[in-house]
Amino acid sequence: MVHTFADCVSMRVTITNRGPRSWVQSPLAVLAVTLADNNRLGLQGRRVLAGRRYKTRYSACLWGRFQLTMPSLVIANDIEFHYTDSGVPPLQDVPYITLIAVHGMGYNNGIFKRVQELAQDANLRIVAVNRRQYAGSTPVPDAESAVLVSGSDEQKAEFLAARGLELAQFAVTFIRKEGTPPISTDRKGGGVALLGWSSGNTATLAMIANVDRLPSDMQSCLAVHLRALIMQEPPSLAIGYPLPPGTWAPHMDTSMPPELHTPFWAQWITSYFDHGDPSSRDPEVLSYIVPSFSRRPTIYDMTAEELEQMLDQSVAEMPGMFCSTAQALVNTRKACFDDKIRALLPHLKVSHIEGSCAASFAIPGRWSLEDDDQANGGGRINFVMISGVNHFMHWDNPRETMKTYLDVL
Repeated sequence: MVHTFADCVSMRVTITNRGPRSWVQSPLAVLAVTLADNNRLGLQGRRVLAGRRYKTRYSACLWGRFQLTMPSLVIANDIEFHYTDSGVPPLQDVPYITLIAVHGMGYNNGIFKRVQELAQDANLRIVAVNRRQYAGSTPVPDAESAVLVSGSDEQKAEFLAARGLELAQFAVTFIRKEGTPPISTDRKGGGVALLGWSSGNTATLAMIANVDRLPSDMQSCLAVHLRALIMQEPPSLAIGYPLPPGTWAPHMDTSMPPELHTPFWAQWITSYFDHGDPSSRDPEVLSYIVPSFSRRPTIYDMTAEELEQMLDQSVAEMPGMFCSTAQALVNTRKACFDDKIRALLPHLKVSHIEGSCAASFAIPGRWSLEDDDQANGGGRINFVMISGVNHFMHWDNPRETMKTYLDVL
């Protein structure tokens, strides 16, 4: 069946309910099986988390010898967020820092597993949240999600704001429930950092941009806890900036059958790319389509079990992202440059992290963000380029990525 671009907003993989997990039939099933364990699982289908249709609660998940707790937290209006938690680090002289990480499109919070494994040794507590629509978290009704494509400008802005305010409620509720330490007077420890990876930046930026809409007690809580906003590999569209001519992605290719867009994307996005010098700010030096031979795509280093846990292509985000760039840009500029927002969050540092070998879509966005930073006096955003890493740096290069996190906190 061929789906139109608009159809993607409400399109969901058909799920057969069989307990806390389900079997799905999709091209992605064949992809995951082919990549990971063809003989063991066969080509009949692939088990994936089915949180799209119902809530599932977990107590713990064991990855090798590392155990993550996997609780959920309920905020206003009975909205539930599933998250994984690396746990409180061993007692230190310096209070630990909590990092709330928000995943991107197609890969849920399991993508942060490898940096979570390193968290306690770094006196860091990493809490990775599943956004709404992803397994274990309360879905957004389809009619509400549809406004990102078919709604008015005001409806689109309010949709993004709502997701940001929900994330803020999660952060404050978690801080109060867990008693996370505030920022220490010398700033060496304590507090909470907010990290958005890929399209997850849409939610994190919306949270900061709308902090002035929170009740005063929540504002006060964040004022003494929120120490950093980290934008990791945000696509240009997710932060509101245009894509240069020549940009390519499977979902943009009309010559490709629509049913192949998602399984192809799941591989392609994990590739490495040989760009020219990005400091030239010349779009012509970017490699838009063909991956590099220098290193195999990240997905080939994921086991069948890992793919089963974290790969979720049932949520169609791309159409909404294309159609809400104006509203995303408002949030980006307000979160990064608005003096009133900064006054409410006096300890907030803002950083942008990018991989030199990632797909091209984040690099032009960085250039645009740098221009906006200069237009607002410069020095408001700390820009970091990590050499040799791709969009999945926290999976392929967790130690180097962890060091960068610590540097920007």
